[in-house]
Amino acid sequence: MAGVTVDLVTDDEADHRDSGTFISGDLPVVFLCSQCRLPVGDSLAWVGANPKEDMIYLSSVTKNIKVDKEQKVDTADESGCIYVLLSCSGCSLLLGRMYHCTPVHLDYKRNVYCLSVAYIESYVLGSTMKAEFVDEKKKPVVLETQVEVLEELTKSQTVLNLMLARLAAVEEKIESLQNKE
Repeated sequence: MAGVTVDLVTDDEADHRDSGTFISGDLPVVFLCSQCRLPVGDSLAWVGANPKEDMIYLSSVTKNIKVDKEQKVDTADESGCIYVLLSCSGCSLLLGRMYHCTPVHLDYKRNVYCLSVAYIESYVLGSTMKAEFVDEKKKPVVLETQVEVLEELTKSQTVLNLMLARLAAVEEKIESLQNKE
């Protein structure tokens, strides 16, 4: 599965667009853990983004996000913030934070899933609609071609059975010749 880079929208651009629109083409996006590729969210839960921090904000995530139970206090950059860490349940990669308490100027981060763009990849659904030509010899097995595949398997099974019968006859003749000596 090929990853697609998320284009973060600045505040100026967001004024001219839908709140859920952030990637050209307006197709739904699935967000994946960059390490193990488990889906962690999608664009249907899009709240916003902060390109300066390389963060995206989602209102909900999949069950593949593990929310740490231990609350932490940030005394450095965002003093006064209380948050929990968000990690991937598949590989334990730290993906971001969820803030439970913030100063007024950071209220937009409160109770949303803040995911670091550095640790997620994205896949635009429908991006393969204009996919390259599929070679007829390598075409995928779909319901329409299943009958053809089953016919070929039946023919192969018949040929294999005939070869096994011939091999058994040859082995029998060799054994009888060895017994006569």
